[in-house]
Amino acid sequence: MKIVLLVLITYCSLFDTMHEVPEIKMWRIASDSVIEIAGSTNISSFRCESNEYQGGNVLRETYFPESDISEWSGEIILKTVNFDCFNAIMTKDFRETLHMGQHPTISVRFLNLIKESENINQENLRGEVEITLAGVSKIYPISCVFLAKNGGKALLAGERKLAYTDFEIDPPVKLLGTIKVRDSIEVNFGLVLEEQI
Repeated sequence: MKIVLLVLITYCSLFDTMHEVPEIKMWRIASDSVIEIAGSTNISSFRCESNEYQGGNVLRETYFPESDISEWSGEIILKTVNFDCFNAIMTKDFRETLHMGQHPTISVRFLNLIKESENINQENLRGEVEITLAGVSKIYPISCVFLAKNGGKALLAGERKLAYTDFEIDPPVKLLGTIKVRDSIEVNFGLVLEEQI
């Protein structure tokens, strides 16, 4: 009898959780967001920043108040031509390396980001991100920080290390092999979010 009662209580609690009504917020990514790809050669380091991001992509936050869980999803689409490495030759090489002619965009898609912990005005999120470079997509684990601000604005920041070869890209070699770009690169982002009412 006790086992039957326990099964019944467990079933009812699962049923209630499945019918929990979520609160949904839509966050527009503002044009002053920062997205950069950083790397290094055997001589120096470099960074290439998306300077002309137009904004407008949207992230969705689904909050379950009873279980106090937030789930995030959404995608950022970036034009490869808008990346500037602050050096004309490096910028040209970066665009060629990512096969800009055949694949004019880079995408970062957040998958099942869930609130792991929180402090005052800050949530630590953990989940997965799908990054698409040169037409090849890879999924990586990721940690992000969500900082709430006044006036319906917030910041979502994080970073993820990856490799050119993950995307079937050969790291560039220049000047008869005297300059070699290292395989490891890092994607950094600071997304300025505006809550849509």
